[in-house]
Amino acid sequence: MDQQKIDVLLSIKVWDPKPWVEGLSQSTYINQVHLWPTEADLSQVSGLFVWKPLDEGVVQKLPNLKWVSSLGAGVDHLVNDQQIPSDIPVTRIVDPFLTRDMTNYCIMGVLMHQRSMQAHWQNQQKAIWNRLSYSSLKVGVLGLGELGGHCASTLAQLGFEVLGYSRTPKQLPGVQCFNGGELKQFLAPLDVLINLLPVTPHTVDILNLDLFEQIKEGAFLINVARGNHLVENDLLLALDSGRLSGALLDVFREEPLPSGHPFWKHQKIRITPHVASVTTPQSAMQLVLENTKRLIEGRDLLHKVNREAGY
Repeated sequence: MDQQKIDVLLSIKVWDPKPWVEGLSQSTYINQVHLWPTEADLSQVSGLFVWKPLDEGVVQKLPNLKWVSSLGAGVDHLVNDQQIPSDIPVTRIVDPFLTRDMTNYCIMGVLMHQRSMQAHWQNQQKAIWNRLSYSSLKVGVLGLGELGGHCASTLAQLGFEVLGYSRTPKQLPGVQCFNGGELKQFLAPLDVLINLLPVTPHTVDILNLDLFEQIKEGAFLINVARGNHLVENDLLLALDSGRLSGALLDVFREEPLPSGHPFWKHQKIRITPHVASVTTPQSAMQLVLENTKRLIEGRDLLHKVNREAGY
């Protein structure tokens, strides 16, 4: 590109856009920052920065669009959006703080399950002194990409026996890795299953009753990837039958989770409101600005998404 600055459009539905607008506006690579919705002329916008689904018709207002960036690690809200032409590159955020925070959340979930913290808190309310025992756990991480690989490796460093599964072969120190047709072998010995898969046509509904029945009875589920990985009724059946001992859920098919949803009051389910790992503007913005510079200079963008693969 010949120009030295570009116009960008921000479309952010669930975060405060102010830090993004202020930070991007100070960049020497950006001429003007627009915030959707707007009636302004968007004909010179080259970069579209998005978190959560785009409103219908947004891309039609951007005849000069050259690049779309997710403002988080997830890209499922973009790869399936028919508004975005197939020749427009889509990128995602790969941020060490985002990765660290996701791993820390998963470690928290594993340790709270291992140490029966819920039971300890219930005993506290009744003034019961009961020294509950704990044992070593086999922890499985489903998905060994940027987030899953870091999570599996860190758990292994903490002394857990860790198994990992990915679509293609991976090698991680201290992690027994499975791939392809080895899902059954991966699942069979697990005490805890952590889902960190991307959303693709092959992974939607993967957390279902058939999968739960392949895990060791009494296993614990942690889902921090996406809500549409999980067949919700199948989880309820697995919990009520004792096939699973409990679940920690941070993501849901519908967010916010409806107030009448059975997950809220289920005794074996713990819920957090999609906060396992939240993009930090100050950190993630550095990658966005680096890619803005690369776009202007005609270089390859970092962390481009394979839209056919879905990640």
